[in-house]
Amino acid sequence: MRTDFILDFETIGQVAYQAPAIDCSYLTFYWDRFTDDPYTFEELIGQAKKAKLSVKDQMQNYDFSYKEEDLKWWMEQPPEVRRNIKPLDNDLTVVEFMHELIDFLRLYQKIDYWWSRANGFDPVVLHHLALVTNRDRLLNEYLPHWKVRDTRSFIDAKFNFTTQNGFCPIADENKWNNIFNAHDSTHDIAADVMRLQAIHRAENDLEQV
Repeated sequence: MRTDFILDFETIGQVAYQAPAIDCSYLTFYWDRFTDDPYTFEELIGQAKKAKLSVKDQMQNYDFSYKEEDLKWWMEQPPEVRRNIKPLDNDLTVVEFMHELIDFLRLYQKIDYWWSRANGFDPVVLHHLALVTNRDRLLNEYLPHWKVRDTRSFIDAKFNFTTQNGFCPIADENKWNNIFNAHDSTHDIAADVMRLQAIHRAENDLEQV
């Protein structure tokens, strides 16, 4: 069975090799299930792993940095999003995060494809974190660069660049507007898996979830 992996970082700033990572959510999913046993958003949320990283560790030990306007943007977000930036006692160091991520990937014999929303950002963030902790070669065993795919490009191409790549992926749009929180990394990866599923089901003339 084909095994895919998806991840999303939230960061303070948009410079991939410099911005401190706030958190990272990731999960594996099975493309074959899209037709036979479709995922629900709630199921994907429950399966996702979310690691909250120590911004202090990244800035003090690896020279990561951000600008005042980057932090200001987060302070202007809704409370349910803004709370993600609050430091916690159990925030992971970069070393601890890479250890947890690689242990997770070891559970799977092979990742066929791995996905992000914008391959010029999240994979760069991940590679930088691996590089500064000397985990880059080990990470490449599980997530080689040539297996990465971009959900945004996939969606745009399927619609001939005529729709929003953040479209509602379920039949009930009102429900979606009530349950989906933008800029929450767990919600973002679950939403993109649902979008991939919605496209695949539509191409096979199947009813949407």
